Amino acid sequence: ASLPFLNSLTDILDDLDIQLLGIKPRERENKGNYYKSPYVITVECTYDEFGKFLAEIERSPRLITLNEYEVKNGIERVKTNVSEDNLLEQVFELNLATITLVKSRPRV
Repeated sequence: ASLPFLNSLTDILDDLDIQLLGIKPRERENKGNYYKSPYVITVECTYDEFGKFLAEIERSPRLITLNEYEVKNGIERVKTNVSEDNLLEQVFELNLATITLVKSRPRV
C-alpha cells in the first residue's frame, strides 16, 4: 500500500466530512510499463459528498482509476427507516487503483 496515497485519500475524506469505514489494499499488479495498486475503499456519506469526493480524486496529481463502485443500500434498510433523513447517508464501496509508471532504463 502506498502511504502517500493513503494520506492524501484520508485528507480528502476528512475535508469533506466523509466517514471512512475501511480500506483493503489488493495485490499490486505488474502491467509491463506500469504498476497497478488496487484498493477496495468503503465510505459512508451523502450522494452530494460522494460526488465531491470523486471530483477531488479526479483532480489529484496521481493517476487513479475508478473501476467500479456500489451503493450498499439494502432494501431492508429502506423498509425499516421511516424518516428520509436517516436515508441521506449511504455506504459506498469503491474499487479503485493507483497507477505508477515504470521509467525506462537507458540502453547501453
